[in-house]
Amino acid sequence: MAELTRNRNFDYNAHMQCNAGDGWLPRAVDQIGSWLREKNLDVDLGESDDCELPGASMSVRRLADSTSADFKLNLVENNPTGQWATEVHVHDEPNGADWITLSVHSGHGGFVKVPRLARYLMQVLPLSDASIEFSDGPQTFHDNDMDRLMSLLADGSRHGLVFVAGTNDTSVIPVPAFANKVGDWAKEVYGLAQVIVLDPAATKEFESQVGARFSAPPWTIRTYQPGVQFDDPVDARRHRILGTERLGSQSDAAIRRLLGDIARQQAASRPEDPAVLRARRRLERFENRRLLEVLKASTAAAPALDLTEPVLAPVAAQETTLETAHEELALVRRVLGVEQVNEASLANFIERTRQLATSREALQALQRRVEELQGRSEQLEDANVQLREAIEDSQMEAEIASLDVDNRDARIRWLTERLKAHDDFEASYADTPSEFLASRPENFSDLLTRLEDIDGVEFTGDVSEVERLNQIDTNDAALRTAWEAVTALRDYVRARADGVCTQGLDHYIRHTPSGYQTIPHGKFAETETGTTMNAYGRERIFPIPAEVSPEGKATMKAHFKLARIGMVSPRMHIFDGNPGVNKVYIGYIGAHLTNTQTN
Repeated sequence: MAELTRNRNFDYNAHMQCNAGDGWLPRAVDQIGSWLREKNLDVDLGESDDCELPGASMSVRRLADSTSADFKLNLVENNPTGQWATEVHVHDEPNGADWITLSVHSGHGGFVKVPRLARYLMQVLPLSDASIEFSDGPQTFHDNDMDRLMSLLADGSRHGLVFVAGTNDTSVIPVPAFANKVGDWAKEVYGLAQVIVLDPAATKEFESQVGARFSAPPWTIRTYQPGVQFDDPVDARRHRILGTERLGSQSDAAIRRLLGDIARQQAASRPEDPAVLRARRRLERFENRRLLEVLKASTAAAPALDLTEPVLAPVAAQETTLETAHEELALVRRVLGVEQVNEASLANFIERTRQLATSREALQALQRRVEELQGRSEQLEDANVQLREAIEDSQMEAEIASLDVDNRDARIRWLTERLKAHDDFEASYADTPSEFLASRPENFSDLLTRLEDIDGVEFTGDVSEVERLNQIDTNDAALRTAWEAVTALRDYVRARADGVCTQGLDHYIRHTPSGYQTIPHGKFAETETGTTMNAYGRERIFPIPAEVSPEGKATMKAHFKLARIGMVSPRMHIFDGNPGVNKVYIGYIGAHLTNTQTN
């Protein structure tokens, strides 16, 4: 099929989960067929096939076994508006996760409006995106919908965005009229996002629950990315606000296009869903096998003839009529593909037969090569996803570090001015004494040695797991964060002893008392997801002293994210003995333990 130049930022890429039970795939295929007939493309979608049609080329692939059923259609159209490509993949898994993906893009890289096929599918099937509910227009939420809204925004499994518009009761703008206007602005996000308008009471209640950082201010539209972390102030930076001034100064068409662009760019940047990736790879391997079978069939050898001995016709055959002999000779020429039956043509036929045997060997080698390249391609796809996630994490960490440096620089300037005001010019301009300069461990072995001299922080884990990181953490990124975490734990214990901290470690990191060391909150997680603990919780049980736990072990959900190094991504798991024992136990420093994202 023809290839189109991709500009994914303007593509329409929708991932829709289907909650119709089992056996719903024919209903989806019927809708696809109706959509094709509107285009005067009446084709049989019951079998895998390729076809060339007036102004279009199309491929249909169907694959079904006891584990799942897949239908995939690729259509490339050439019409007066240019070249357009549509791909729809329908996956039905008995008693499992069912979904549809739909992508449309144009050859000239232009903005793709919401396709009719998306609406048709949503009309007959209960489609959603995790907790996102697809609808034709915005939904109005009231103050008693806050639990539902918070759960929706915090849902990290959704693919799409949530646009939330706030209101108040002090403006002359009627809320219903504003909701209608938001619905008009959001026409191009259908199937990609959920749009919510908060009434005045809901807007006020939402802010009271999440704070000003995460609120949706009145007469604005805020874009909430998947997995909002309301307890992390830095996370608020991910969720952008389209302000009142811009909404009032731009045309409806401009805002409609802007919201559509935002939804499409987010869809283009997200990693491919693991379930979709598995199904696509399954179809690709099926396609590889199908093509090889076609090649094998096209090169099937004719029966080899043994011409080492002369072929003598039996007596009965010698009495065959001349007419019958001519018919049989014509049959021989047709079967052997020769014009004349003579020594040269027969020798040529034998040579071609030998070449066919060589072709079969080449096909087997080709099959092995295709499977090898398929495996390499899948590995590169996985590596690309990991690299993209690592870049995003690094960018966020760099932003946090920049903010931290800015704050420290501001504080240094303020303190310097205070010193000058007290005529302490020597302290203002002198070099920093060596005892105040950072002195990090040289490696993880050195870190464990230093831990032995730190009161209130004890390592109880496997030393070999820690030292293995020396071979992985080549630029000391994990080591630097690990030492930062250790010093924060040391000062947390000290703050508890001094009485300036009476709550847990998470509260201490968020509200660190003056004069005590801390660590950026984004590097600390107080717990694991329920899914992870149900499946892999036993991996997070580590030893602690018997005086703390009679069993001599404890589940350590709290952890520090040390660095992003591929799938290793080291972690430090800890157990806070407070309030019973003012001590923190480090049960594990090593590679990322198994979770739902681990390959």
